[in-house]
Amino acid sequence: MSFADQVQALRLRKLKILDDHNTKIQKLHRALNSQLSEIDREISQLGDVSARIPCLVRITPGPELTVYHSAHAPCGRVQNRQNFIVLPEVDAMDASPYAYLERCSACGWKRAAKIHGNKLIGEA
Repeated sequence: MSFADQVQALRLRKLKILDDHNTKIQKLHRALNSQLSEIDREISQLGDVSARIPCLVRITPGPELTVYHSAHAPCGRVQNRQNFIVLPEVDAMDASPYAYLERCSACGWKRAAKIHGNKLIGEA
């Protein structure tokens, strides 16, 4: 085997080792991301089922209240937070003297649930 062949063989071995290593690292990253995504999903579920997720209920005069908004991910209808009181969702549902309030469909409840879930696990 010539000197050039030996150098080339070593170069190829080195490239193979690096390629194998990168493949293993990518596989580990995919596994890590998958596990973290699952935990994020569970955190969002935890936040979503919590009756204490923070909500915004309008306190200023206006039309009859029908919805409450997310405190963590409000929609564009919440322009001035001073017009709202922050309540746990369980209390927000019954905050109107006129009707049973429901979640605003325009608010980002999935994002709010994740934020609330992260706060819950941070407090534990």
